[in-house]
Amino acid sequence: MNKKIWAAALAAAVTVTSAAMLPYEDMRVAMAAAQSSSSGSEVEDTSTDGRTTAGGFSFTISGKEATITGYTGTMKDLAIPTKIKVTQENTSGGNTGGSTQKPEKNEVEYAVVAIADHAFSGNLGIQKVTMSGGTDKDGKVFGLRTIGERAFFACHDLATVEIASTTTSIGKYAFTDCVALKSMKVADGNTRYKVIDNALYYYTSTPGTGEYTLIQYPLGDGAKEYKVPDAVTFTLTEVQEGAFWGSPSLENIVLPATVKKVGNNAFTECKSLKTVSLPTGLTALGEEAFKGDSALTEITLPDGITTVQPGTFQGCESLKKVNLSNELKIIGNRAFQGCKSLETFDVPGDVTTLGDQAFAQCEALRQITIPMRTTSIGGGVFTDTKVTVLCHNGSQAAVYAAANGLTTERTYTVSFYTNSTYTNLIDSQEVVEGKDAVPPKVAERDGYRMSWSGSYDAVKGDIRVYQVWVKQFDVTFIDSFHEKTEVVKVDEGKAVVPPAWTMSGYTLTWDKDLTDFVTENFTARAIWRNNKTGVTLGANAVKPAEKGTEITKGNNKYKVSSSNPGNPTVKFIGLENASVSNVTIPETVSYGGVSYRVTLISSNALKDNTSVATVIISQNVKSICAKSFNNCKKLKKVKLKSKVISKMNNKAFADIHPKAVFYTYNSQISKYKGMLKGAGVKNPTVKRL
Repeated sequence: MNKKIWAAALAAAVTVTSAAMLPYEDMRVAMAAAQSSSSGSEVEDTSTDGRTTAGGFSFTISGKEATITGYTGTMKDLAIPTKIKVTQENTSGGNTGGSTQKPEKNEVEYAVVAIADHAFSGNLGIQKVTMSGGTDKDGKVFGLRTIGERAFFACHDLATVEIASTTTSIGKYAFTDCVALKSMKVADGNTRYKVIDNALYYYTSTPGTGEYTLIQYPLGDGAKEYKVPDAVTFTLTEVQEGAFWGSPSLENIVLPATVKKVGNNAFTECKSLKTVSLPTGLTALGEEAFKGDSALTEITLPDGITTVQPGTFQGCESLKKVNLSNELKIIGNRAFQGCKSLETFDVPGDVTTLGDQAFAQCEALRQITIPMRTTSIGGGVFTDTKVTVLCHNGSQAAVYAAANGLTTERTYTVSFYTNSTYTNLIDSQEVVEGKDAVPPKVAERDGYRMSWSGSYDAVKGDIRVYQVWVKQFDVTFIDSFHEKTEVVKVDEGKAVVPPAWTMSGYTLTWDKDLTDFVTENFTARAIWRNNKTGVTLGANAVKPAEKGTEITKGNNKYKVSSSNPGNPTVKFIGLENASVSNVTIPETVSYGGVSYRVTLISSNALKDNTSVATVIISQNVKSICAKSFNNCKKLKKVKLKSKVISKMNNKAFADIHPKAVFYTYNSQISKYKGMLKGAGVKNPTVKRL
């Protein structure tokens, strides 16, 4: 073997092999030449004192296995050795024949299987760590199995981590606060750890479970939001201790409904974190989970959280609103210490314990409500605050406030129960004297209306109320004519009040008697009765077309002038084909199942027509507008059958045939003769119809 290469290997801290399996002597040469750059290979390091390797690793030995306990080297790109060789002196040969012999030296090889707790914690020089494992030339598995707790904690320059396929245990906080960490890899074949979207997860491969735990988020990747990757959306159940600790960029975190546990310090010192969405199924939130998150402004804890652990929100300086459930029982030591923006706080009614310094240094806190059930209040809870304690006379909170020189304000307990025996409490709250209680939200019961048994407004004393459920029925009101439906809920045994629908010229009635007390669901249909004619519009009545709708019947064209269902009308506006000699304007026109009265002849309806010779105007026409028949040169015969014409406007019949004859009833001759003169006929000839 080349002695220069071997010497260089010892001086360079770590020696490695390539991934290929070589004869032993050749392998040693390859390791020396490759230095520490090979990933997934066997890496040797040698110790002459049995405590520290040439590469700077300190270690302990148990049997044939070694555990790395520390590092004093200066390598930035660090490969963890899989073997350590220790040189030992063998003195068992003794002194033969009086001659002096040097003790023999031999090397003992130890397999590196673990990194101890805190081994590299706080090392600021390491930028990359490679941990190897695999199968050697003899088919024997080698490599790192265990990474201890806080093994690389706060290694602030560490950017890349490669974990061996043989690693089966990674301790808590192993890579926590590694703020430069961008890249994590796990060698193929590892059955416990995976990297997904650059985050490290532990998973169980047991059939039917496949549950994942988030071990470490890559703090250095610069993302502003963390959403669970699709690969673990339905299987992530836990966020491990310190998983996001120290993230400098994350502003928003959304955890899926499957997460049940968030470990201690999970989001500690996430200085940019503004919002966190915690799942409703969460049952465990660890100590100091959000400690030091100075940008966090609001948080909602789900019902499953019964304890705010010590230091959970300590130092959350921007936190203004905390939404807690009625399931909460304990607020631990330092839980909200240093929350400088918190102004008011309502301790949920079932909380029994406020821990030491729970609200200390909450400088803006002016008011806190503490319920009767809070019987244990720790030391220094309100240190450095000017809070007023809202509490019940004689409560432990009142005693505590008096003993600590705090201002108090009288409250009363309002309790909400499910039953009249007051045995099943839903919620209780401390209400300032003279104020109103806020009833809890309760689940609806299909077919029933819920009310409370008494008033909880302007509270003057302790109050107990319970739920009262009243059976309800649905009365469905239908107006088919206007295509309207309204459902009214009515308490059992009460009369129903129908909708206040109106229609001009009509009176609304119903096809059901609405004066009886309601005892079942039923439907009532609208009946519209015309105030003048008495005609009713039943459920099958057809609604007239909208005003302005154009209608063509035969050769005549009309436009809807009134869509009043009691008196729908149209006006005659012209002809589809102007080349006809005879025109009849009828009494009525049917369209879409509705009969419309023809009451008006529109302006310019037949103006300048060159074909029409005869016009019959039926009895519903009331008005003939300006220039309706102006300049109809062939118009010689006009039958005015209507007796109700009140207007023949300017030039309605001007410039028609000079020998034109008008026919009407004897009773209308004089009246219409005068109107025709005003309509442009100088000397009208009017004969009896």
